[in-house]
Amino acid sequence: MAHMFPTLLLVTATALVPLNGAMGKDISITPDQIERLEIKLAAVRPAKTETLAMLPGTVIPALNARVSATAPFPGTVIQVHVLPGQNVAKGDALATIASRELLDAQGQLAQAEAQLQAAVAVADRKRYLADKKISNETIAAEAEAQVTKVRSVVAQQKAAVSIGGIEARDAGRYVIRSPADGHIAHVDTMPGEPITAMAAVVSVDTTEALWIDVQIPLSLASQIKTGDLVQVIDGPEGKVVSVGQDIDKLTRSARLIAAVPDNSGLLPGQMVKLNIKKIAETGSLQVPSSAVAWISGEHQVFTRSDNGFSLTPVKVRGRSIDTATVSGALTPGESVAASGLPQLEAILDGK
Repeated sequence: MAHMFPTLLLVTATALVPLNGAMGKDISITPDQIERLEIKLAAVRPAKTETLAMLPGTVIPALNARVSATAPFPGTVIQVHVLPGQNVAKGDALATIASRELLDAQGQLAQAEAQLQAAVAVADRKRYLADKKISNETIAAEAEAQVTKVRSVVAQQKAAVSIGGIEARDAGRYVIRSPADGHIAHVDTMPGEPITAMAAVVSVDTTEALWIDVQIPLSLASQIKTGDLVQVIDGPEGKVVSVGQDIDKLTRSARLIAAVPDNSGLLPGQMVKLNIKKIAETGSLQVPSSAVAWISGEHQVFTRSDNGFSLTPVKVRGRSIDTATVSGALTPGESVAASGLPQLEAILDGK
């Protein structure tokens, strides 16, 4: 049947006569001919939002919801206690590390505690003698100051061996514990691997919140504001939470961060496409994107009239795959051709 379509179009087109021969803007066509040419109609609707651009983006975890458990001392990973995706509670064991530096720190702490014990004994003795007027008050005060000094060293050493909430054990081993409730995003090391000081061992996501990281062109950076809407293609709707004002030297683009609702079905690392939208200006209208054609050097739509179609110029304010936001001499509720535009253009040209 496909070879019959050009003949059908030719026969149909001979029965279609422009109503205004001088301007060639109107087409006379019957409902039966519209059906045979497979022209679908769509209603013009008031636009609540307009699409600024469709851009690619990468799904990332919300940066304020991810925490890393780090290794405060370098060493070797002895055991990893968790797997990616596993739920953990604050304080759960994540990994066990063996560290020579921790062993040294534990030795320094033991020495400092012994020095504190000795300093306290000396200070107590000198205070006793000073109270009995046997020794000078200044000597007792100096001994007590020494106790304060050594006590601060002990506190510093204790903080060092418990930095990051680790559980220090004998023989230079320590356990890294979860800093918060959540689920394991990824494990950055494996048993037997060396690890440097303050390197991330395990990352924990404390919520299900996800963001989308988008590189936006310089021309759009000033048009997008915090709170503008985004619509992931075949996915959820979200909102812009950040628009960078610094332009990357290499890509000449700015960074946009959009938040999507929890349980969106998206996964960190996933590549998506999304429409960036803003509140439409008063009087803006929405039509199918397929209804807008470039004819005679401007955007136009075929508006349904009593006798057929009338060609109406419009200004495109925003466009996505499915819809276009336009302004022009259109009225909400009017019908426009959403398909079959090539056939209508051929008829308009007298072909």
